[in-house]
Amino acid sequence: MVRRTKEEAEATRQALLDRALELFSRQGPEAVTLKQIAAEAGVTHGAMYWHFRNKSDLLLQLYQQCELPFERHYLEQRQAVQQDALGALYHYLLGTLSELLGKPRMLNIYRLFHYGRARSPELEILREAIAAEIESWRNQLYFFLKQARKQKQIRKKLDPELLSLSLLTAMIGIIDLWIAGTDSPTRMEQLPALLTMQIEGLKAVKPGLL
Repeated sequence: MVRRTKEEAEATRQALLDRALELFSRQGPEAVTLKQIAAEAGVTHGAMYWHFRNKSDLLLQLYQQCELPFERHYLEQRQAVQQDALGALYHYLLGTLSELLGKPRMLNIYRLFHYGRARSPELEILREAIAAEIESWRNQLYFFLKQARKQKQIRKKLDPELLSLSLLTAMIGIIDLWIAGTDSPTRMEQLPALLTMQIEGLKAVKPGLL
């Protein structure tokens, strides 16, 4: 038996994870077997069980590896929020959605773990982690909105807590509608205008404009 190097073993593991993501996101975890994933990844069934105990273990390791762009764009805009909170919020939304909608792997991650709120019973082991992830997105939105209120950029009557939930709902709606429809470059081009409308609707009315 030929001994495999750590690099070869990791390459096999990554190939299995990549293929699992593609198949799970397209067919749903309950419709895909480990044997099918191994075959399409070009490895033996035994190699699958060398790296993953079962499907739940595979899904858990896949989720731990899969990262959506929310946190990265949030961190990128934390400094800018001090000068212009709503501007930072706009760039956070635009950067996050442009990357997620523009990259097939990102869409596969979202489709598997979040689209349709991921009702597959196979994902039950991840239910709390997924809920916590979504809550972190809302907290990021709340951070920008809270700073915008301090800077008197949004109307006083608007509660940042409720606003963050409303904006999260709109953001998720944009992603879900994109997945449900057909990809279109024109829709991507319309994203800045759509987000501008969202931000403009939050702004405080300046004295003398009424």
